[in-house]
Amino acid sequence: MATREVRRRAAELRSAIEKANYQYYVLDAPTIADEQYDALLRELTELEAQHPELVTPDSSTQRVGAAPSERFRPVRHAAPMLSLANAFGEEELRAFDQRVRKALGRDAVDYVCELKIDGLAVNLTYVDGRFGEGATRGDGITGEDITANLRTIRAIPLTLREKVRGRIDVRGEVYLPLRSFEATNAERAARGEAPFANPRNAAAGAVRQADPRKTAARDLSVFMYSAAGLDVASQHELLARLRDLGFRVNGDWRLVCGADEVLAQIERLHEKRHALGYGTDGVVVKVDAVADQERLGYVARSPRWAVAYKFPAEQATTSVDDIKAYVGRTGVLTPVAWLAPVQVGGTTVRRATLHNLDEVRRLDVRVGDRVVIQRAGDVIPEVVRAEHELRERDLPEWRMPATCPECGGPVEHREGEVAYRCANPTCPAKQGQRIGHFVSRGAMDIEGAGPAFLTQVQEKGLVSDPADLFSLKLDEIVALERFADKSAQNLYDRIQAARTGRPLGRLLYALGIPQVGETTSEDLARWLADRLGPTATLGAIFERLRSASEEELQEIEGVGPVVARSIVSYFADEEERAFLDKLVEAGIEPVMPEPRIAPEESPFAGKTVVFTGTLERRSRDEAEDIVHRLGGKTSGSVSKKTDLVVAGPGAGSKLEKAEQLGIKVVDEETFERLASVHTAVR
Repeated sequence: MATREVRRRAAELRSAIEKANYQYYVLDAPTIADEQYDALLRELTELEAQHPELVTPDSSTQRVGAAPSERFRPVRHAAPMLSLANAFGEEELRAFDQRVRKALGRDAVDYVCELKIDGLAVNLTYVDGRFGEGATRGDGITGEDITANLRTIRAIPLTLREKVRGRIDVRGEVYLPLRSFEATNAERAARGEAPFANPRNAAAGAVRQADPRKTAARDLSVFMYSAAGLDVASQHELLARLRDLGFRVNGDWRLVCGADEVLAQIERLHEKRHALGYGTDGVVVKVDAVADQERLGYVARSPRWAVAYKFPAEQATTSVDDIKAYVGRTGVLTPVAWLAPVQVGGTTVRRATLHNLDEVRRLDVRVGDRVVIQRAGDVIPEVVRAEHELRERDLPEWRMPATCPECGGPVEHREGEVAYRCANPTCPAKQGQRIGHFVSRGAMDIEGAGPAFLTQVQEKGLVSDPADLFSLKLDEIVALERFADKSAQNLYDRIQAARTGRPLGRLLYALGIPQVGETTSEDLARWLADRLGPTATLGAIFERLRSASEEELQEIEGVGPVVARSIVSYFADEEERAFLDKLVEAGIEPVMPEPRIAPEESPFAGKTVVFTGTLERRSRDEAEDIVHRLGGKTSGSVSKKTDLVVAGPGAGSKLEKAEQLGIKVVDEETFERLASVHTAVR
């Protein structure tokens, strides 16, 4: 049993260590040498080893050491982690400011400008001042429990510097400093692994490690920017309060008044972004007063009182060493420019997409050209233009290969399509990409099924399509290179666990249906849930999709003729039928989404609404979000299926067609009155 003196010394050590962490990781102003810090931590570790009853969850010795997790437990957020609407350029920023001022009924509004950190959004829950749980953003409603990994980040306090009673939820961004990003990629290259594309991907990968010790090995840090449960009157007060409680807050925020001052801050931050030491892709602009935020409220997915101003894509000039065609999971050949290495936005770029042959011809890019490239969204490098005036000689046009560069099969070009495709259904590149997509995080999320594993199982003939993964035996995985008994067992268990518990939307996305992305997959899943109920089997789901017509599918929000045709074609394909039947036989049991229930007596429930002309009270996206929340759908064109047209100033042909068809037309004032009765600020 520890004596009173030993307990007192342990408490002193914890306090000294946490103070040092705060000064080093939060204030960036260390007051003790590393050797002194190490000595304090060593002494505390020895004391707790001798007296295990002294170990507390908030002790610095407990930041690393939790058992590796096979899966991340789902965590439902106390309040949704909403996304922000984007503004690209001065005009859109001023339009946001105009909407805010009009809604608040005054000429000037105070805003807080904060850097938009390029990392992974997280929610930290504290109860009575102690860190209890941490989760990823996930889909905004439900995230993943990564508490053990977040505890390893020393910029996250395990105990607040001031005890706050009850629960508070603090949100922020976990990121990887650029110096650590470069070091991580150098290590991966030395091991023969593919480098991370950007610091955000590296941070996301680090924080989702199954073993917290691997997370601790990365130099992750965090900036916090919002909280629920703290009594403050403004955003700038909240940032100061968070810092006082021991959280790391980015110091480059400013309180300003009006759009002109906001734009000046954006320019200042844009100029210094590459000297910061961490990734940022824009500035978040928030209405400062909490009372104003509450008056402005929310649309379905984002607050009306904040906007993310995105920095323009950065450009650089380099030369094209070669152009090669890469085969994707649907067999489409994508031309990619191999470049002389060049720095763009703090990252070395060696490849840039040319999208398709039409784009190559439009840009007239040839091997040997000098080209201007940019990172679209600061992530995907692409060629913007070729500097034809710098050509010193005639350069031959690039041509799409007649045979697949991976399998030698014929390349086909269907009439009316831009894409060129490998016609070989067993092309290993197609199957490899397809299986990689199937196991990816946004799809079936089978951790550990990386490129090296997938290459081996395909080369050995164990897997020819994604469904074959569920037939793999444990001894077959053990026999692969770089797999020991434990790692093989872990991967085998993860594959088996993927048979159940995956949302239907993610399974549909995992299939890789051409033209069907994550959002459309979710919409399709809800449509199926409404028709088949919560207990539908996978076989029943596939049969329902096989029987769906293009016209029927176009009734789904966001599904147009091209997407509907692609879905029908996919489920009519005999080769795909065989693959889908194998998934059914494998016992895959997806989770059906909860049906969206429209508010009672909603004027838009089950109806199609078209907006035309200029909306003065809100943006078109915000108005459409309201219709969707209230059980309706929107369309970009007027037809016999349209139930209501909302016409603002400048309405033209859509209004004329609505009047010809006898469709009800209302002005924006009437729309707002209808919507206000049924919407509530959250």
